[in-house]
Amino acid sequence: MKRFNIGGLGNLNPFRGLRNDAPRPNTPTSPSTPSTSRPNPPRDGFETAPTRSTTLSRGLFGPSHAEQFNNNPMQYTGQNILNGYKLFPNGTPPQGVDLPTPHRPFVPANQSVATMNIQQQHGNANLSLSSPGGNGPQVHYLHYLSGGQALGPNQGSFAGISNVPLRPGPNDPSMVVTGPLNGCAVHALHNPANGTLSFVHQADFEHQGAATGRQHLNNFLTQNNLQLVQSLTPNSYSKPSGPHQLPTGATAFAHYDRVAQQWQLVSQMNEYKSGAGAGGRPELQRPQDFPGGGQWMRPIDLNNPLNINDLQ
Repeated sequence: MKRFNIGGLGNLNPFRGLRNDAPRPNTPTSPSTPSTSRPNPPRDGFETAPTRSTTLSRGLFGPSHAEQFNNNPMQYTGQNILNGYKLFPNGTPPQGVDLPTPHRPFVPANQSVATMNIQQQHGNANLSLSSPGGNGPQVHYLHYLSGGQALGPNQGSFAGISNVPLRPGPNDPSMVVTGPLNGCAVHALHNPANGTLSFVHQADFEHQGAATGRQHLNNFLTQNNLQLVQSLTPNSYSKPSGPHQLPTGATAFAHYDRVAQQWQLVSQMNEYKSGAGAGGRPELQRPQDFPGGGQWMRPIDLNNPLNINDLQ
């Protein structure tokens, strides 16, 4: 994890990537005082191995807050810290949720649906996903493929979902969720051929420099005949914070505002409070140097596509 943000950060450039695949620095912490630096977390929110205590249940952590988050995501994130680590509590994707591969980077939207759950623990709103059709909001899951899975040196690593309706029906998912960001980018794309949206998680956006990340993205868009309509890169969410000025991470999601009839791309900056506890999740907190909470929101507007050269 390396970078992230959500509206309210002044003049911060909204165009910069998210990173799920890089671990945060490992710094010793005192058991009697809050940690001021980042312990070594799971590699990302997708590939962590299960532990003996990974089972999340409503009885253990209380009722799910997923409906509150799904119904009013901006209000919920203004009051709660999202934690996207251990999205799969059992360590493996839930049955019924299709995942992309390097040779097949897109999963159709109707095959990416999962049931979202949120339990409060230690001040964090812990997200988890289970099989579709469960007791909770149905959402699209946007997976992640590490940078090492790129098919070639100039292609980058992309994982996406395609054919997301511009205006979801009343029974369609209205949210896209992905794992924690620490240097990756999340992009919203338009398919002019059928008038739908695609969402993509790009690994290591700036690992070799933002110019290389932009080139990889441009190649990907050209190959798939897609237009870039919104983007969240590390430039927007990864900022020095805390006593050690370590880079912040982020939790990102997209949601469809049924009143405005428009999709929005959102992120919430975070930093580590303590290392992984029971269940393998690190505890997160709002960035110490961003008392406003570090939230970022941008509309997905087909009439105002982005210039890829503006991404940083």
